[in-house]
Amino acid sequence: MKAFNRIIVCFSFAFISCSAVKTTEVYGTEMEIVDNVRSRVMIKKFNAQDKNKSFLDFTSQFDNLITVKNGDSIVINEKSKTLPMLGFTTGCVIFNNKEVTITIDNKQTIKLNKEQLPKYKFIYIEKNKNHYKIEYTNGAKSFL
Repeated sequence: MKAFNRIIVCFSFAFISCSAVKTTEVYGTEMEIVDNVRSRVMIKKFNAQDKNKSFLDFTSQFDNLITVKNGDSIVINEKSKTLPMLGFTTGCVIFNNKEVTITIDNKQTIKLNKEQLPKYKFIYIEKNKNHYKIEYTNGAKSFL
């Protein structure tokens, strides 16, 4: 019976470690002024000229309930699915001087780096199974 219990414990640890959420953060070049045309157009269109505002975009591999909390406000709370032809899921404007917490399916929580956030205008989050890549950059990406 002891051997059976050990086997169950070993399998439990194997399943728990396989389901762990992993995050990778990638940082682009810090710039005082965002100078590419696509970035400037997006900043103007969404009224995000204020240095305390950034864009948060979810890119590929999502089919989840996404909740974004920015300070005390909930910015997004919706089921979102990636548009396969575009590689884009959803996005929003956030205040980068407040804490940003992202919850996926009410299970996995990701906190953005509060010290790095004000240095970047665009934050992209990509999902690949249980691995999330968070890219901080000052250049807007094209989804067409």
